[in-house]
Amino acid sequence: MDDRYSPQPSTSEVKEVIVDSDEAEDFEDDDDLEVIVTPSPSLNEPPKQKRKRQKRPPDPSDPVVIAAAAAAAKAEAEAEEAERKEADTNKVSSLENLKYYTSLFLGTACIVNVFAFLFLVPFVLDPAISTLRHRFVDSPVTCKVTDVSVKQGKSMCKWSSCREGCTSDMYQCYQVRVQYIDESYRNNSFVDEYRNREWKNLSRFDTLEVETRSDTPLLVNIKGCGYPPEISCPAFANHYNEISQRNQTFPCYYSQENPWIVLQSYDFRETTFSIVASIMIPNVIFVVSLIILLYWYCPYCQARCKRYEDQINQDDKEQEPITIGVPSKK
Repeated sequence: MDDRYSPQPSTSEVKEVIVDSDEAEDFEDDDDLEVIVTPSPSLNEPPKQKRKRQKRPPDPSDPVVIAAAAAAAKAEAEAEEAERKEADTNKVSSLENLKYYTSLFLGTACIVNVFAFLFLVPFVLDPAISTLRHRFVDSPVTCKVTDVSVKQGKSMCKWSSCREGCTSDMYQCYQVRVQYIDESYRNNSFVDEYRNREWKNLSRFDTLEVETRSDTPLLVNIKGCGYPPEISCPAFANHYNEISQRNQTFPCYYSQENPWIVLQSYDFRETTFSIVASIMIPNVIFVVSLIILLYWYCPYCQARCKRYEDQINQDDKEQEPITIGVPSKK
C-alpha cells in the first residue's frame, strides 16, 4: 500500500502511542495484564451537518411576483367561471327537458280533450239537456206494468224501451208499457190498492203500432238506449216482468212537457252535474294547455307580456314617493 495515502496521526495521538509503548515494555512479561485502548475522540465525532440557507420571502413589490399573483388569480377566476357556466348549462338543459316533456303532455291533453268533448256531445250532453228540457217530476210517482214483450226482427221492432247501442239497427227489442198515478210512490204497494179511475188516462192513437193505446212506453232513459255494463236490456225486461207477475207497483218519472214519456229513473242533480262536467272539464283543460303553449312558443305573446311587465314596473317606479332629507337644527 502506498504511504502517501495512509492517514497521518495527530500530535496527541503520537504522544499516546509513545506512552502506551513504554507501559507495554514494563508489563510485557505479565500475561494477565488487560490492555485497554482508548480510541481518539476525534474519530468518534459525528460529521457536522450543513446548514440550509433559508430563502428570503418574495418581495410583494417585485413586478414578477405581481404578475405571477395576477396570473394565479386570473386562472382561479376562469376556473370558477367555467364551473358556474357548466352548472348553468346543466340547469338550463334540465329546464329545457322539463319544458319539452311538459309541452308534449300539454299538446296531447289538448288533442285528447277535443276528441273527448266531441264524444261527450252525443252520448252525454245531448241526452242530459233533452232530459232537462222535458221537465220530469222531481219525486217519483206510482206506476204499474201493463205489458212486457220481447220481439225479434227488424220489421217488428218499431220502438224499444231498452236498446244496447244507440247507433246500431234493432233486431231484438224489449217493450215495456206502463200506466201511472199522479201521486207519490209508496213502498211495497200493489195495483189492487188503487181504483181503475185513479190511473191517468193516456189514451191516444199510436202511429208506430197503428192502434189506440191507453198506456205508454217505459224508457230506460230519455234516448231509450245505452251501453253495457250500465245498461242490460234482458235484466231490464226480466225485472219488470217479475213486478207484473207480483202485481206490484214501482216508482217512475213522467215528463211535465209530454205526459206520454216515462222514465224508470231520474235525478236532477246528477243530470245537471253531468252537463257541467262534460262542458267544463275538457274545455278548461284545453284552454289552459293552449294558453301555456302559446306563451312558451309564440314570440308575439311573449313580447306583449314583456312590455306589459315593463310598463307595470315603470308605473311602480313613478309612483314611489321621494323623500327629501331636512337638516336638523343644532
